[in-house]
Amino acid sequence: MAKSDPTFIGHVDSVSGSTITIQLKEDLPSLVMISGQSYRIGQIGAFVRIPVGYTQLYAICTLVGSAAAPTLDDDSPIPGHRWMRATLFGESMGEIFERGVSQFPTIDDEVHLVTPKDVGIIYESTTEENAITIGNIAASSGILGRLSLTPFVTRHSAILGSTGSGKSNLVAVIFSAISTSFPSSRAIIIDPHGEYASAVGASGKVFKINPERDEFPLYIPYWALPFDEFIQIATGGNLGIHETAIRDIITSMKNEAAQHLGTPPPETTVTADSPIPYSVKQLWFDLVNYERQTFNQNGGRDPLAPEEPGNPETLTPNKYPAAAAYNQAPYKNPTARNIERQLELLKSRLTDSRYGFLFNPGEQLTPDLSGSTEGDLDSTISSWIGHNKPITVFDMSGTPSEILPTIVGTLLRMIYDILFWGGETNISGKKQPLLMILEEAHLFLPEGAETPAQRTVARIAKEGRKYGVGLCVVSQRPSEINSTILSQCGTMISLRLSNSHDRSKVQGAMPDDLGALTNMLPSLKTGEGLVVGESVPIPTRIQFYRAKNKPVGDDPNVSEAWKGVRPSPEDYTVALNNWRTQSLLTQEEE
Repeated sequence: MAKSDPTFIGHVDSVSGSTITIQLKEDLPSLVMISGQSYRIGQIGAFVRIPVGYTQLYAICTLVGSAAAPTLDDDSPIPGHRWMRATLFGESMGEIFERGVSQFPTIDDEVHLVTPKDVGIIYESTTEENAITIGNIAASSGILGRLSLTPFVTRHSAILGSTGSGKSNLVAVIFSAISTSFPSSRAIIIDPHGEYASAVGASGKVFKINPERDEFPLYIPYWALPFDEFIQIATGGNLGIHETAIRDIITSMKNEAAQHLGTPPPETTVTADSPIPYSVKQLWFDLVNYERQTFNQNGGRDPLAPEEPGNPETLTPNKYPAAAAYNQAPYKNPTARNIERQLELLKSRLTDSRYGFLFNPGEQLTPDLSGSTEGDLDSTISSWIGHNKPITVFDMSGTPSEILPTIVGTLLRMIYDILFWGGETNISGKKQPLLMILEEAHLFLPEGAETPAQRTVARIAKEGRKYGVGLCVVSQRPSEINSTILSQCGTMISLRLSNSHDRSKVQGAMPDDLGALTNMLPSLKTGEGLVVGESVPIPTRIQFYRAKNKPVGDDPNVSEAWKGVRPSPEDYTVALNNWRTQSLLTQEEE
């Protein structure tokens, strides 16, 4: 190809791995007209093409500059040269584009602008049939911005951006695109602030601890929690050397209760972590009884009968004759565990309405004293992800903040495990993949700490691809997210990010060796993002659509609100009543 070609802009000056330096030709203007279309030279994020034999290599501009201009002895200036640094990302042969390069350019290879024809070849691989459309390519408004669905789901993804950059809007756009184009899709979102009920509309079901109007109750039974997480919530985790004994008691109770199941598991497979119903009230009653029982003889012999029998259902303990102060009957239990304080916390949890979704999980999942239940986890999880709508929203806004990571971790683990053990059945992730979206992910996946949610999500990030379970991490503070999980995300969607620590974290996790592009993140417009990774054929700057149904978290119209009439003081009374009842419904609406 002759250097007289109007697309010719310079030649390769140096090559270092996938990074190349391009020396621009001396007479090249800043604005070039080709076939009636203008092109600005040296734009960060712009594409260039390097012909190498029958192959066309493609690179993206990450840095531009000008060489220093030395002087002669007579002080007459010698013109310097302008240069551009770019990162290789793919190649085409004929009309077929592929990510990655099979060969590298050499010194003095020609470098050309990328024309609309080249762009068409690149984006042709992402067709409407296997992708979702979320906006328009920022540099070419006529080209649709699409995400290839399979890698977006199975190879995991991250949506990162500062407050107000458009993350919630983008999630709503993705929901809309998925539900419209793929009616049999399955996607769930963990919604800590209750933003998305308005965004999913008729295409989803909303589960909430304190349901309102068209929402459904969210129950997460305590007996589905792993032992360590149950103990942490129920007793504060301060059992010391007695933890093993209580683990054995719960294992025994689950073994006995397992006989009520339709298909009892072998006794050898039952552990304190097994999701088998048992009565936590009976557990509390037995543990308190052990602490308070008194004896006629020293050494724990000849136990006394209770003066007043208790009732596990009402959390009323047996009442025994008080132990004598001196070495005489009645005697205290010499092997008491001294965990009265922990048991008082457990009783407090059992009577606290905020924990009702956990310890009193509805008629179907609350065991009687023998551990028998009317329903089981299969129907519960089926109601979550087995319904006929593509989207499920788990509104966690009513969850006590101190147990939020534990509850989210348990919920995700329940769903993941049932899909994992679904094997080759039609409900498994292999047959019907599932996308899990975590809003405000920094709350659950903190860097430098370990939470139940982090353990579950780390497992999904590492092995979910093999079982058809994908992960999408959404956060305004990527610097606070666990690095291991973020590094597993094959697609990175970065909206405007101003904080330098956040940009550094994104730069380290960004695929395709394109970390230098993070320098452009502070200048992105609201609702615009840089998409890199496996869901797009090339790193792409996309202006995202505006969601038809806005999430509640959208910015209020301040000027309009402040020009209106001041609200009535009576509204504060309504708000206080809502606060106390943990509901946004008025009595008339209820």
